[in-house]
Amino acid sequence: MTAKQYVKEVGRLLKCRAARKREVKRQLLSEIDRAVSGGEALEDVLERMGIPWDYANQYNDNFDKAEWKAARREKRLKIWGTVLLAAAALLTALYWKLPKWSDISESTMFDEEQLKVQAEEIIRLYGANDFQAVNARVNEEMRQILSEETLQLTKSQMKEAFGEPLSFETIYVSEAEQSGRLYAMIQIHVSYSDRNVAYTITFDDEMNIAGFHVK
Repeated sequence: MTAKQYVKEVGRLLKCRAARKREVKRQLLSEIDRAVSGGEALEDVLERMGIPWDYANQYNDNFDKAEWKAARREKRLKIWGTVLLAAAALLTALYWKLPKWSDISESTMFDEEQLKVQAEEIIRLYGANDFQAVNARVNEEMRQILSEETLQLTKSQMKEAFGEPLSFETIYVSEAEQSGRLYAMIQIHVSYSDRNVAYTITFDDEMNIAGFHVK
């Protein structure tokens, strides 16, 4: 077992908030690295620390009730976030049933440059954690699905921070007709200082958000 595997297993067994887990894991990995750098064999270090279950329980036994409650609450929020996202995905799939796509250059409704400007503005708001401003631009049909809480949960589940946006690259823009209404979909890849993110944003014929996906 490597040091990272050991630390990962300990983290999985900890009964505390995610932030506290990250703190414990950083400290544990640092402790192992110092011991190995001091000449101790990794196998001996891990044997001295004990199996991950025992090591994790040394922390679990010392966590107060407030920490346990916070951990359970955080876990419930994560579960509900997954359920909401699954429901949103299902409703979005139904919402987009049998759309007829066409090239955006043939559109009489949407202007490609305007779509890019609007999309980049929404992306900046989302990156700055202004979920209220993003939600305010969502159309009525999708506002409950793309609520402030859902938008926040989707971002909190991204493993790495975004940092500052460095560049925007439009991948494609297209138009769709569905149930007598026109929609435009735009996908933009954004390079941040800490990671790259792909956004797919759908606008209705009033330039309100009808779909929002991040990966």
